Parts: sequence; structure tokens; C-alpha cells
Amino acid sequence: MKARYWVICQYYNYARSRKSLRRLPSLKVSQLNILFIGTDIQQDTSGLLQALKSKGTVTVFTKEDGSYGPIPSNSLTSLNAYNANTKRLLEIISQMEDLGEPPHLIIGQMWGVVFDAAILDDVRQRNGTVVMNIAMDDRHTYWGDMRSRRWMGTYGLIPYIDIALTTAPECLEWYLKEGCPAIFFPEASDPSIFFPMPELPKIYDVSFVGARYGIREKIVKALRRAGIFVSAFGNEWEGGRLPTEDVPRLFAQSKIILGIGTIGHCADFYALKLRDFDAPMSGSFYLTNDNPDLRGLYKVGQEIETYTDIADCVEKVKFYLMHDKERECIAAAGRQRALRDHTWLHRFSDLFSKLRAH
Repeated sequence: MKARYWVICQYYNYARSRKSLRRLPSLKVSQLNILFIGTDIQQDTSGLLQALKSKGTVTVFTKEDGSYGPIPSNSLTSLNAYNANTKRLLEIISQMEDLGEPPHLIIGQMWGVVFDAAILDDVRQRNGTVVMNIAMDDRHTYWGDMRSRRWMGTYGLIPYIDIALTTAPECLEWYLKEGCPAIFFPEASDPSIFFPMPELPKIYDVSFVGARYGIREKIVKALRRAGIFVSAFGNEWEGGRLPTEDVPRLFAQSKIILGIGTIGHCADFYALKLRDFDAPMSGSFYLTNDNPDLRGLYKVGQEIETYTDIADCVEKVKFYLMHDKERECIAAAGRQRALRDHTWLHRFSDLFSKLRAH
């Protein structure tokens, strides 16, 4: 994974711009008809969709049976899923057009392998629709697996979108050199969902939410061997996957929320995560990997805390469990920073203001 990332970085370090930069589109309508193409209903309803609904009428992509999101296309034999998703996208857009409410904006978390992206260009030409893609995984899904002879990652969407919204700052250059406008768009949180609950006791010393694999399991095991009580929830953990509605309460009742910002099974390859914003927003102390991306978003050591390796994680957990005042001071500052700068409403308001001013 890191080797593929290095190849892409080297390619764009030395490549000249392949195309002239397309102009940013204008978004003049105040109340938008929005088509959102998501992937994980629990993730998308933790604040992102709520913020979009404050900006207009939102139609979400559903399968024919009404379930959320496109059919996953994770294998090289996913032609049936590709065709079914393409057919369904055409149906949804046609329904909106037949109602006299064509989408002003199509936005989602999309990849080149999910459906025929040329549809996006067609609706763009027909209705003046603005098309944006939110790329949360560009560092490891930008090109995708080329064995299928298709651009399976976000790169395959570039001809068909107006703006790329990427959570990886260095990937801005990749899109810009391909002629596609791009904006740094880190994840965010919703203060109406994640907030302090001082009436409830802090019953969890350390909590972690996320699937069990790789370095995640090693970190949790190391903490437990050190005598630290860690409550872990997610696929393969003893706590199982926690319902979305229960996560805010867990965070609010945790003395320390553990973050693990690595990608895949790598130990030193990072990406921003939703918990980087939901955890501080909850008003609890947040400790995560020393991901350089976080230093532009928080004051490390004052608003959140980071660790450099497993041993450092264990030592910092021990320290902050014994020093309540220092821990809660950082937690309160993290909450204020998240409220000021890192809400989904802030993200979309800022984005739409830029496009309306254009």
C-alpha cells in the first residue's frame, strides 16, 4: 500500500500539469436539490447528511430494494454490481427530473468502479448540475487496482466531476495537475450528536471504536497487558459493533478516547478519521497516532494528544489516567476547537459560500 502511494507521489512530483485547470462552477441557488451517493449509513448519518439537509432537499441513493447506498464493487468480477448501480442511478436522476426537481448538486463518496461515471457528465451537461466527490481514502484508493484495466479509484472520476474534496492535503496537487479543481475537506462532527454529558459518570477508562485487525489489536493488547481497562467495540471485538446512536454516550462517558489513525495493516501510514473530530467534540480527552495532518487542525498537547508508538501510547494513557486536571483541561480545549472549526455545517457552509461567491 505504501509502495503504491510512493509511486503516485513520484509520478506527480515530476509530472507537469496534464490539462489546464477547469474553472470552479457557480452554485447560485439558495435552496438546493441535492443527490447524495453514500456508502455507510452509520457513518453518513453521524452529522454529514444532517448538515447537507440544512442546505436543501436531499435525495439519497438507494438500491432497488430501498437499502442505503450502491451495491459494493470490491472484486474484479463486479460487473453485475456496476451495471445495477448504473441502472439505479439513471432511475433516480430521471425521477428527480420528472418531478421538475433535477439535482443542482450531486455529491457523494464515489469511486470509478461503482457505476458508469459518464452519467454524471450527462446530467451535468443537461441540467447544469454541479458534481463533487468527497474522497476520504485518496492515499490508498486514488488509482485503485489496475488489474481490471479500469481506474477503480477516485482517479477514474476526474473527467466527470467539477470539484474533488479530499481529506489528504498533498492529494490536492494530484487533482490540480489533472485539471480538476480540488479543495482540502477534512471530516468533521456534529455538536448536536456528540457533546459532553456531565450528568453521566466517566465509567470507561479507555474506549476504542473500530474493527479489530493489525496494529489496532496490538495497541489494545499492550494497554490491557499494562493493566489498563480498555472497552473496544467493532467487528471482531468482544463488544461487537456499537450502534451509531450509542457511540456519543460511550465517548461522553470515556476518560480517554483512543484513536488509531493508521491505514489498513500499516503501522506508520496515516489518514484522518471521523473519530478525530467526533472524539474531541464529545468533550472527552482524545489520544491518537501522531498523524502530521492533525497538526494543522488542532494544537497537539493542548487540544488533543498524540503518541508515536505503542510504548508511548501506554505511557501517555497511564499518565493522563492519573492526572485528571491535565486530561480534562485538554479535553475542554479540544471541544472548543471542534465547535469553532470542525463541524459539518461549517464545512459545507464554507464550501458553498466559495462557490456562490465565484
